[in-house]
Amino acid sequence: MKKNNLKKGIIAIALATSFVLGSGQSLTNVQAAPEVSQEKSAKEIYENVFNELKNTYNSCLNLYDDYTYINSTSYPKASFDGIMEKTKAFLEEEKGLTSDEAYKIEAEKAKSQLALLNEAKDKLNGESVDTETLAKLLMESQDFVRNDSNYKNAPKDKKDLYDLAITNGYLVFNKGSNKLSEGEYEKAVADIREAREAIIRAVKENAAKEELGTKIKDAEEIVKNKDKYTENTYKIFDLALTSAKSIESNPNSKLEDYEGIVGKLKEAKEGLELKEDADKIKKALKELKAAKEEHELTVKACKMLLNYPAIAKNYGNQIRAYLEKSAKVIEKSNKILEHYGML
Repeated sequence: MKKNNLKKGIIAIALATSFVLGSGQSLTNVQAAPEVSQEKSAKEIYENVFNELKNTYNSCLNLYDDYTYINSTSYPKASFDGIMEKTKAFLEEEKGLTSDEAYKIEAEKAKSQLALLNEAKDKLNGESVDTETLAKLLMESQDFVRNDSNYKNAPKDKKDLYDLAITNGYLVFNKGSNKLSEGEYEKAVADIREAREAIIRAVKENAAKEELGTKIKDAEEIVKNKDKYTENTYKIFDLALTSAKSIESNPNSKLEDYEGIVGKLKEAKEGLELKEDADKIKKALKELKAAKEEHELTVKACKMLLNYPAIAKNYGNQIRAYLEKSAKVIEKSNKILEHYGML
């Protein structure tokens, strides 16, 4: 009974093996399946390199909006531009590859172009912009607009320029430091500063012009009584007044013009001399000149006395003290006389 069961088992195995291998084959005739080759074809190698180059090129396109490129120095930027153009041309070129050898050649070209592109990208040396100054100016602008008297009193055109500069400043700031060029950042900062200075200057100009108008009105009161003053001093005053009126009426006059002529008009006004005072001054100057000459004679005599030993011994200190005082008196007298042309 056991022998029959063993025979049946052998027969079942034989039938199963025959079904799997097919008729005419045996287990001893079954050979191992050939291994699949792991080597890539020339076409696959080319496609991989080509796709890597294409992806790198597309990634590099984003650098045109990045500080790395935007703020780079001119030579690395120009080199990068040239390599990008050549890469684009290579990617768009119709190649019509049919043989393994052709694929190998183009794969090497793609590898070379990829290396050049990566090198050009790595040489870009732009740095991000520090926007601290712009941020500070934008913050200060809020208080300037709300509370500063200069802004409140400024002409409309100057306010508009400042407001425009601030609006542009926010646009530039909101780009973020990674996409901001140094040039546009510096321009935004300069525009805000210049617009603010223009407001302050305009307010000062208006104030200086108003002051000049007041000084001119005061001066015209003096003109009504011009006969009271000496001819020479009034001529100087009249010339200053004429210049003041010309500057006041000139639409192109600047702050420096207003401030300068106000000073000259004030000086000319202070220099006016009444005719009666002029006579008194003339008389006083003659007396001063006579007194000076007497001092000079006394000084000469004192110096001679010092040549006598007995006098020098007993009165030398007193004489020297007098000479020192007289020298100062004579010096002051000469300055006054020279000022009035009487020296």
